Amino acid sequence: MRSLVTGGFGFVGRHLAHHLVSCGDDVAVTYQAGEEKADEASINSGVALPKSVQTIALDVCDKKAVNDVISLMKPDAVYHLAAKTFVPDAERQSRDVFEVNLFGTLNILDALVENSPSTRVLFVSSAEVYGEPRPGSLPINEDTPLRPISIYGVTKAAADVAVFKYAKRENLHAVRIRPFPHLGPGQGDRFAISSFAKQIAEIKLGRREPVIYVGNLEAKRDYSDVSDIVRGYREALLNGKRGEAYTLCSGKSVEIGEVLQQLIKVAEVDVEIQVDQERLRPVDIPDSYGTFARAQKDFGWKPRIDLEGTLHSILAYWLENIDK
Repeated sequence: MRSLVTGGFGFVGRHLAHHLVSCGDDVAVTYQAGEEKADEASINSGVALPKSVQTIALDVCDKKAVNDVISLMKPDAVYHLAAKTFVPDAERQSRDVFEVNLFGTLNILDALVENSPSTRVLFVSSAEVYGEPRPGSLPINEDTPLRPISIYGVTKAAADVAVFKYAKRENLHAVRIRPFPHLGPGQGDRFAISSFAKQIAEIKLGRREPVIYVGNLEAKRDYSDVSDIVRGYREALLNGKRGEAYTLCSGKSVEIGEVLQQLIKVAEVDVEIQVDQERLRPVDIPDSYGTFARAQKDFGWKPRIDLEGTLHSILAYWLENIDK
């Protein structure tokens, strides 16, 4: 299968590329011009792209360029991951986030309709589209109303609904995935759990004082391993129902502070924990978790890797890559 991954130089894109290659797919990934090359990116040096992967510079906001790539490749599958994903940045750059997350998605969809209508496309939405759950509404499922409370969530919700329209009106075989937070080696340290792991690795290696700076530790989140999530992407693209949305998650939530304590225990370090006001969100959802029942029913997906295993792999990654 000839697969195109947009946003393939990102944390999840790299893991997806590895999974697709392991499944025997012929893989090409796009990246934003100016991003570091796959094997040169210091932050992701532990998760370099497979050597067989073709790389293509592409700005998804450039409608003509997107059209040219799709018309030339006519891929069997498109995994659309390209997006601005860091929630705090999105609040400060709302127009840019709309351009990439919504209009970039529309450019991909239009190019497929015009040049390669038989291509299967998987759109990576986000659990952020659900926003703050109403009392008594947990676990979240695909029929939960979309009530985003962040600009990032708003843009993803808009694109999510647009993909549904293209599936129904333009007959594209498009599937939407709404993943809850996922963790793994190579994730940037702007994200809470990876930041904790990096700080702990620096402390363990004697690179910093034994103090960990944190945001809100009381919020509860539903965490999955990135390997489980990307496996779900391929299974959904191949066997999910056209136009359908699927929530991928672990099915349970854990307090962020508990995850931090697990990391500290794994690393066997003594630390002081300090709240950094800069790391606190203006609005933070106290608890959120989902159910993967529909994904399990339609294409047999369920998570395989427990949180402890994921935390071991993240800490090992930072211990190996802290000076790179």
